[in-house]
Amino acid sequence: MSWDTFDWKPADGASLGAGASILPLWPMLRSAIAEGISADALCPVTIGEMTVAQVNFAAAPTPLLASRSFELLGTDRRGAWAALDPAKGNKIGGNVYTAERLQELVLEGMNVAFESLLGEGLGLGAAVDVASPDAPMLLLRLPITSVDNEEVALISAYDAAVGGEISSHIVALQALASEASVPPPASPSVGQSREFKTPQRPAAFATAPASTPAVASAPAPMPANVRQAYLPELTGSPSGGPSYNIDLLLGVNLQVAVEIGRTTLPIRDVLALTPGSIIELDKLAGEKVDILINGRPIAQGEVVVVDENFGVRITDVVARQQRLSPSNR
Repeated sequence: MSWDTFDWKPADGASLGAGASILPLWPMLRSAIAEGISADALCPVTIGEMTVAQVNFAAAPTPLLASRSFELLGTDRRGAWAALDPAKGNKIGGNVYTAERLQELVLEGMNVAFESLLGEGLGLGAAVDVASPDAPMLLLRLPITSVDNEEVALISAYDAAVGGEISSHIVALQALASEASVPPPASPSVGQSREFKTPQRPAAFATAPASTPAVASAPAPMPANVRQAYLPELTGSPSGGPSYNIDLLLGVNLQVAVEIGRTTLPIRDVLALTPGSIIELDKLAGEKVDILINGRPIAQGEVVVVDENFGVRITDVVARQQRLSPSNR
C-alpha cells in the first residue's frame, strides 16, 4: 500500500464526522496556509482539494514524522505528524522541504487564521510522542502546487479525536461571540420608576372589543390566585454616598491597536493575495491613524519612531461620552 493508492475520501460531513464543523472555515484556513508557505518559499503556491483518511499510526505506508504540538483552549496538548507522498516532489520555489517543515507551516497558518476568526490561537509548542503505535490517526492530504508547477503532496496527521475537539471549540467560540454581540437591555435611569407592561391576558380573561359600549368594556375580574403587583419607585443615590472604587480595575490589561486604514475585499481577491500584493486602504498618506482600545476607537495620532520602534503620538482624544457610547465600535 502506498499514499497514492490510499483510501482517500472527499472532506465532508461523512469523512470528518465530529470534525465537520471546521468545513465552513476551511477556505480561510487554506488561504492562510498557502500564504504562509508562499512567504517561506518566496514563491506563490495554491492548495488543492483536501481529502481525508484514517489509519493506525504504525500502519501508515511511510513513517509519520513528529512536527509541532498544539493546545486549544486548555484541552490536552496534541501532536501533529506528517509525511510526503513519494509519488510527488519535495521542492517549492526550488527549495527542498521536509514533511516536518511543511507541517509546521500548516500549523502556523492555521494558528494565524484561528486567532483572526475566533480570537484564539493554537498555542503551538514542541513536538510530542505518539500515545501508542496503534493510535488511530486522522489524515489530511494537502496537494500543494507552486507557480512553477512544482507539486508536493503533504500528509498532515493528527490524533483522531482532534477533529471533534476543534469543532466543539469552534462552535463554543462562535456561540460566545454571538452572545457578546447582543447589547444588554437598557437599565432605567436613576430617579425614574421602571415601566412594566401588563402581561397579555389569556382569551378567557380578555377585555371586550373596543367597539362595544364603554359599560361593557371593563376588564373581567382576575382569578382568585392572581393579584396586581406594586413595585416601589426607584430613587437616586444620595449625592454624598460612597463611589465605586476604580482602583480595583487599574491592573486590568487592555489591548491597544493602531489602525492606519481599512478596506473591503471580495473573497476572490483575498484568496488571490500573495507576497508582494498591495492592498489600498481608505486613508490618505499623512492622515492621522486611529487608536483603538479593545476594538473601540478612543483617539487619533501621528506615527513616530522611538529609537528603533514605531510609536504613535496622540493628537486627539474622543470625548468621554462618545467613548462610553455603545455605538462607538
